[in-house]
Amino acid sequence: MSTLHAIIFDLDGVITDTAEYHYHAWQRLADEEGLTFDREANERCRGVTRRDSLMVVLGGRPESEERLQDMMARKQSYYEALLDQIGPADLLPGVADLLDQLDAAAIPYAIASASKNAPAVCARLGLSLIHI
Repeated sequence: MSTLHAIIFDLDGVITDTAEYHYHAWQRLADEEGLTFDREANERCRGVTRRDSLMVVLGGRPESEERLQDMMARKQSYYEALLDQIGPADLLPGVADLLDQLDAAAIPYAIASASKNAPAVCARLGLSLIHI
C-alpha cells in the first residue's frame, strides 16, 4: 500500500455547492431581461463558462458584445452579493471532519477550481486554497 502524500479537492460539488447561488443570479438577470429561465436551463449552465451560460440564458437572442459584457458583469455582481451568505456551515457534510483528520495526520491538501470566484468562496468558508 502506498503512502498518501497530499490531496487535491475540487471546490464546487466536493467542498461546497454554489450552484444555487448561480441559479438565483442567472434568474435575476433573466427576469430583468424578460427572458424565460428555469432550473432545467440552469442545469445546462453547470460547469461551463460565464459566456456559455449567458448564451443558454439568452436562448438564441442576439446581443451586441457590449450588452453581453454588461449582462455577464451584472450576473457576476448578483452572484458575488449572494456569496456574502456563504460561511463555514456551507461545507458539504463530512468535509470539516475530513479536513480536521487530514490536519491531525499532517497530510497537506489543496482546493482546486476553475472558478475565478474560488478564493472568495474559500475565504468565506474559512479555508485557504492550499493547506500545508
